Amino acid sequence: MSLTETIDQSKKYLKISKASSGYLEIDLFKNADLNKGYFCYNCLYYIKDNKCSIVQTNGPDVNNKESGVIAAHGVCTLWYPNESEMKI
Repeated sequence: MSLTETIDQSKKYLKISKASSGYLEIDLFKNADLNKGYFCYNCLYYIKDNKCSIVQTNGPDVNNKESGVIAAHGVCTLWYPNESEMKI
């Protein structure tokens, strides 16, 4: 059984703040191949319209920056690989 089969996506759960998750956006990687590396884009929790299943969209990140999105080129300490997105 995979992790995606154990998480009920239909329920609303409390999300943690960007700062608490260790989230930050790495602007140098905006145009990088995000399928390689530890980016939100290839995290199991990332929702493709710049959201996350477990981290709040609004609020400051660890650098006190507020972008209003979970950026594909961002990363946090809760990152978990989405093997269907990653390229080796």
